[in-house]
Amino acid sequence: MVPPTALSDVRAESARSAEVAAPAAAVTVARRRRRDVGRVPAWARALAGLVARLYLGRPDLAEPIAIRYRTVRAVLGGLLNELAYRWGRARAPVLLSANLELTNRCNLKCTFCPTADGRMTRPKVTMEEALFRRALDGAGRLEFALLFQWGEPLLHPDFATLAREASRRGVRTLLTTNATLLDDRRIAALLGAGVDRVTVSVDGDARTHEAVRGVPLRRTEDAVRRLVAARDASGSTTAVDVSMVVAPETEAGVDDFRARFAGVADRVQTIPLLVRGERRTRCREPWRGGLVVLADGRCTVCCVDHDGTLAVGDARTDRLEDLWNGPRMQALRRAHVMGDLPPVCAACAEYPSDAAAPRFSPTGRRG
Repeated sequence: MVPPTALSDVRAESARSAEVAAPAAAVTVARRRRRDVGRVPAWARALAGLVARLYLGRPDLAEPIAIRYRTVRAVLGGLLNELAYRWGRARAPVLLSANLELTNRCNLKCTFCPTADGRMTRPKVTMEEALFRRALDGAGRLEFALLFQWGEPLLHPDFATLAREASRRGVRTLLTTNATLLDDRRIAALLGAGVDRVTVSVDGDARTHEAVRGVPLRRTEDAVRRLVAARDASGSTTAVDVSMVVAPETEAGVDDFRARFAGVADRVQTIPLLVRGERRTRCREPWRGGLVVLADGRCTVCCVDHDGTLAVGDARTDRLEDLWNGPRMQALRRAHVMGDLPPVCAACAEYPSDAAAPRFSPTGRRG
């Protein structure tokens, strides 16, 4: 049996070690942040700032643009797609990315999520590895793949294998998670698979987060801190972001959210909740350069279409490259140009809030 005095000595020594380690950890995080900034070329970051400020009038979008368009090919492809959008063309030149929904199952029941509130009516399935590979086979040269759409991607038993397969093909991988499953084993698997960026979803302060998600915020915050610590210790270059959806339930917790994670994550962002409402302007999504592959293989256009009602094909039988300018995709673009929006698009709006910059251009502008 260990004497009580010995336990006291151990605790005291641990406390002293923690005090010494804290500044060192802060330096490590600072150095890691500098490394991550360097991963986006300076020219791409500068160009993104100019585009966000001068062209879009949205300086807040500079960092997301730099993350998305950080190669010459991505910039040129994005420019050509934007011109096609501006000119109202039915064809868009370049497919740049794909959202690959590993599963539409989730272990939480967040109050405003279609997977939990009954809006999503399609069966809950997990993407088969053969379908994942087939989608990549038919996608051509992708700049990045988001291994998420609806559901919790870490529920997929082979998420690390799939992420590694995409990385092997030269495709940057991004992943969004609620972090409740981020134990040490999964953290090691994520970092080992070469995931480029992990985004953890948070909903405001401790009260609103637990009210919306049903789990304590401290549990999510601890997972973020452990992920960052493991990343720094391993020398991995995986970026760690936190993201909050600004909604009526969470808006009051924005300041607490930002302050809590500002010194922890590499990026802290807020985005407005997508809500039902009248849309009068066309959307960039059909031209932006990405397709969504749902877990059952159907391919749609954007995250709003949680049931795949705008499906333009099926990755089980079609090549994504062909679908990008296929008949259904061109018909959808023409409908947007003519103002004859499909029901899903016509009812797509967002919660207005000063706490999050709008994703869409104001009414009356094209966006």
